[in-house]
Amino acid sequence: MMQTFHPVEDFWSRQANAQAHVFRFAPLGAWAEVTANTPDVLEAARLSARRYSAGGPFCAGDDLQLQLHLHLVVRQQATALPPDDWPERLVYSGAGEWITLSAGEWGHGFGNLETRTALVFLSPALAQQTRLVSRYVIDHYLLNFLFSEWAMLHASGALDPSGQKLLLLIGDHNMGKSTTALRLLHAGYRFLADGMALLQVRNGRIVVGGYPIGEVKLRDDVLALWPEYTGEAVRVREQRKTVVDLRAAHPGQIIEQLITPAAITLCFTERGVERQTRVEPITPEAARERLAANTVFWDAPARLEHNTRILNHVLGNAHLHHLKLGSDPEHLISTLENL
Repeated sequence: MMQTFHPVEDFWSRQANAQAHVFRFAPLGAWAEVTANTPDVLEAARLSARRYSAGGPFCAGDDLQLQLHLHLVVRQQATALPPDDWPERLVYSGAGEWITLSAGEWGHGFGNLETRTALVFLSPALAQQTRLVSRYVIDHYLLNFLFSEWAMLHASGALDPSGQKLLLLIGDHNMGKSTTALRLLHAGYRFLADGMALLQVRNGRIVVGGYPIGEVKLRDDVLALWPEYTGEAVRVREQRKTVVDLRAAHPGQIIEQLITPAAITLCFTERGVERQTRVEPITPEAARERLAANTVFWDAPARLEHNTRILNHVLGNAHLHHLKLGSDPEHLISTLENL
């Protein structure tokens, strides 16, 4: 009988990195599989799963054919804890179908937009930071894979009490989108998301999802408007914000699944200087420029055409307004209700 030779060194650490642990979920009706060589890091994937709209009744069975794969490897080498400004140190790059993420000594990853597969290496210290791994590693790749099928708008969204009209607030950072969406929530609207609206067209109808579902990040001055809100303090760019769990604060008012609203209103939002909120007309051409500045950059012709087709359909079917937000909350709500 031939005797087997057993090498003494696993040079590439492939055995230590074997993906023995799996977590699966369905963001926006796609099929996401996150695997890891250690079980604890999958807590970050479970946290990510809560941030995406579920498929719901608007997803046909074949939607799960869109598959996303993410492999996490926790390395053996020890590092210091990531600093508070760790997210600002991330370096993003790409070439062709490849997108890379470099986190210095704390890890690196690369993903392929065509196969929708990513491999990420994490230091043990970073792997213990569940929120950071969830938001800046797992969601980074899953969102970019989903963007090939879904058009994205940087927006805050809320659905009116009748469940028929969706308001999408679009504008630059610190223009009052989050505050306005929360005022609508307190007025009986249901909260979609404070970050991204994701859109598709199916059988002529616009299907809308959101990210991140069930949470909102607020500056201290905005948080002071609702003293009942509490949460985890995080650093976002140069600012300190608090992540508020809206599911706990407003049970039943969070939109968990994809929706097909009867009407969509796009509000291009900026801060005004008066007490009263003012609504001004905006042309489709001007609206198109605003949308282009708030969607995903695509240089691949097929993906650019796909994204453009969805956004043109939305633009052609939505109500368009330029909104100058006033300081009077009651007038703001009444203005939005009458759009």
